Amino acid sequence: MIVDLRRVVAAAVVKAVAEVTGETIDIPSVEDPPRPEFGDLAIPVALELGRSLGRPPRQLAEELLEWLEANPVAGVSRWQIAGPGYLNAFFDRGWVFDQILDTLGSVSDDQRLPSSVDTKQIVEHTSINPNKAAHIGHLRNACLGDTLARVVRSQGIDVEVQNYIDDTGVQVADVVLGFAEIRGLDAEAVAALPDPFDYACWDLYTEVTELLENNEVLQARRREVLLSLERQSGPEAELGAIIADRITSCHIATMERLGIRYDLLVREGDVVGLELWAAALEQLSTSDCVYFADGGKHDGCWMMRLEGLPGFEDLEEPDKVLVRSNGAATYVAKDIAYHMWKYGLLDDVFAYENYAEIPDTHVAYRSARPGSANTRSMPGRFGGARSGFNVIDVRQSYLQQIVGVALAALTRDSQIEVSHTHFSYEMVALTPRTAETLGIPVAQDDQRKAYIEMSGRRGYGVKADDLLNVLEKRGATEVAKRNPELDAAEVDELGRQIAVGALRYFLVKFSRNKVIAFDLEEALSFEGETGPYLQYAGVRAHSIFAKLEERWGKSEEEVVSEARSMLAAGRLGSELVGKEASELWNLIVQLMRLEYVIEQTVTNLEISTLAKHAFGLAQAFNHFYHRYPILKEKNEAKRALRILLAHVFRLHFSEVLSLLGIPLPERM
Repeated sequence: MIVDLRRVVAAAVVKAVAEVTGETIDIPSVEDPPRPEFGDLAIPVALELGRSLGRPPRQLAEELLEWLEANPVAGVSRWQIAGPGYLNAFFDRGWVFDQILDTLGSVSDDQRLPSSVDTKQIVEHTSINPNKAAHIGHLRNACLGDTLARVVRSQGIDVEVQNYIDDTGVQVADVVLGFAEIRGLDAEAVAALPDPFDYACWDLYTEVTELLENNEVLQARRREVLLSLERQSGPEAELGAIIADRITSCHIATMERLGIRYDLLVREGDVVGLELWAAALEQLSTSDCVYFADGGKHDGCWMMRLEGLPGFEDLEEPDKVLVRSNGAATYVAKDIAYHMWKYGLLDDVFAYENYAEIPDTHVAYRSARPGSANTRSMPGRFGGARSGFNVIDVRQSYLQQIVGVALAALTRDSQIEVSHTHFSYEMVALTPRTAETLGIPVAQDDQRKAYIEMSGRRGYGVKADDLLNVLEKRGATEVAKRNPELDAAEVDELGRQIAVGALRYFLVKFSRNKVIAFDLEEALSFEGETGPYLQYAGVRAHSIFAKLEERWGKSEEEVVSEARSMLAAGRLGSELVGKEASELWNLIVQLMRLEYVIEQTVTNLEISTLAKHAFGLAQAFNHFYHRYPILKEKNEAKRALRILLAHVFRLHFSEVLSLLGIPLPERM
């Protein structure tokens, strides 16, 4: 990864403060100056520290400047005081660019693997109810979660990606009810139904939802089915297992189209069957947050005490039922047990089996049912993390808070520290024109709305695979128009890559707390803040070296080596001056910011930070590409500098796209 001088400069300022004032401070804030002539970094430490020490900030800044000038910092050419007391650092441009080239020259074009492993973190995402086809809202979850996992992993952290499969919940019960009571099909008949199975369940689920309204007989039957799923016994449980497994397989195939994969699928039925909740309750019952209700409205239930805790003040009935009087654990209780296992608070009692639907290039596992063939114990392989992220929409905040209360109660009096973070996000809707394009009728009064809300329960929405199919077809049409010499297979593959880039970028470029109105035309545009625009910048960078090889008969490695030799012995720094060089320097500065951007992305849990960085890079490179051609440049030194910058961008930008999960096509 390209060196980030922010960290180096901040550390130097901390040392300067200690030497000049005797004060020990935390890492100071480091800002980007408003204009290039103010330098490359601005540190307001004298303003902040001057107030607390009762000293004029400007005077303090002058003393710090004197110490910093007497103790040179590698990569910094000079310091300057600006305004009321800002310390501004100017980079040694030649040194910085040399460092960048040395760093990138030592790795391959492939995404770099973590060089060290600190603490394992679990990222749980997707976790779709296995009752029908995935929809566009599920895609936002999966794209956010997958990108988060990629970004955290790039920091050298061992990341385990989990996908929780709620195969005993009410949504599966509804589909079981539909096949058994409405279609009159048993487990064997359902197993033999043709694909797309998830599409058939989509329609059936909607039908059952409508029939359940005000139908007490059917509602009572659903309760019986739920109990059967919970106990994992009887024909309904057998049918439920077939439905859940087939739907999960469909979901995994859908996500594979976007390059999204998992390390472990955990089935709720296995959490129940292994009585993980019983072990969890044994621990929780010793804490002051869980109690047994003896009398009253919840007589015979195990309850979690939430009254008076932050976040639960305004609830009429804050205490939460964990185990009903009939002994059945609620959804949140099973979720608590699962999280206790995830964070090493419960022993690993799972057996595991290979999940065959994942391609051989990635080995994934799932929890196995007792008695399943080809299972094995893998102690220490999964779970046991001390921190993790749950990517679940904002509507699940209440339940995630309850999980957090349980974990806090269990670790309060122990040496164990657990960090459980709810990565929440808002829903995805469609613009009216996109809804109509995808076959969803839009009423006249809704034509002027900013977006049309979806409802999976009502069957009013767009299936993920349908959306991908439309995006791929449109992408392929555009490729064929631009490249008539390509055969059909090449066109389809490029169309697929453009579709993935368009969809993934659109779903992460907005703040996660913003409702998205997905628009097909906007997402697929080759101009503006879109995935195809980013891909086009990467293709252009690649094409530069393809053209150089065609013209000069030299590989990129040879061309770059010659350019470096030409600008060796300090000539690089001398070339990075003047108007052109200042504009090129702007691109270099942006390239240097990736490490900082990644830190901010994880710290603020805002994937859009990385997306915006990628867009800014693409804009800066496209400006460079149009204004500073390489092949036509007569000045050898300028041409060499441009070659090196294009090389740095190509490698660096490939890494950024990989973090976003956006494929880089060979052409567009």
